[in-house]
Amino acid sequence: MKKKHKINKQQLFAELILASVTIFWGATFPIVKDAIAEMPVMAFLWVRFALAALLLAFLAGRAGFATLDRRGWLLGAGLGSVLALSFIFQTFGLERTSSANTGFLTGLGVVWVPLLAGPLLKKPAAFGSKVGVGFALTGLLLLTWHTPWSINFGDLLVIVCSLFIALHILGLDIFTKGYDGKAFTFVQIATASLLYLTGSLFYEPVSWPQEWTGSLIFAFLITSVFATVYAFWAMTTFQNRTTPTRAALIYTLEPVFAALFSIWLAGDRLTAIGWSGGFLIVFGMIFAEAWPLFTSKKPCLER
Repeated sequence: MKKKHKINKQQLFAELILASVTIFWGATFPIVKDAIAEMPVMAFLWVRFALAALLLAFLAGRAGFATLDRRGWLLGAGLGSVLALSFIFQTFGLERTSSANTGFLTGLGVVWVPLLAGPLLKKPAAFGSKVGVGFALTGLLLLTWHTPWSINFGDLLVIVCSLFIALHILGLDIFTKGYDGKAFTFVQIATASLLYLTGSLFYEPVSWPQEWTGSLIFAFLITSVFATVYAFWAMTTFQNRTTPTRAALIYTLEPVFAALFSIWLAGDRLTAIGWSGGFLIVFGMIFAEAWPLFTSKKPCLER
């Protein structure tokens, strides 16, 4: 007779926190697209991340930083560099494609997680992951459909971004245990900010907002406080309380919210073929991540 397994309340709470993160992420796509029309990409990113780093340093305090040893600082800097690359590709891509497309294509990171876990963690991709990739790639073809077909350069940049997002998700699961979430997140965010500042100083004509408009201040508030401080603190603190598969499954909500906010705030419109492509991408993510939950003999809420 099979035993009934109780829901792990701590894990359920962690998963609800991660789900709330996807709402803020989804909202940022149209907001950031407007912001980078007012100032260069890396200038926007370094200010956004610098503001977030200052807030995180205050919240972490001495007690938080005391948990970081030399290894913690190095790991945080490494993950921060991966994070910086993901946002560079995403934001430059967003500059060249629609908010809705960027949201759906960013979500491909969820599909790459189980595939990259094979070579990196010695965990071969499951059948569900392979099928999910098939759905996602078909969706990618439809989402970017043109006659004759060609992929938009902005879409291509966002696809590269999704690979770095997958690497960051795996890194958080492996390396964050034992460190204060706010302090460890600070190292990642501060590293990314320094990289963006360096790039902005060398490659952009303007590295500081020439005019602080209301829309730009609002963009910095949402992206710095909610989509960066809150989001990455939540990921660093709560993601290792669930499984990488379940965390990645939760993150499939991001492109859904991105599409909704893009329609509401930016007036984006997708063709029927485009919507079909977006649906297949999300379905592929869900299929890839949900497959182990239905095939595992162990209770799905255990690590």
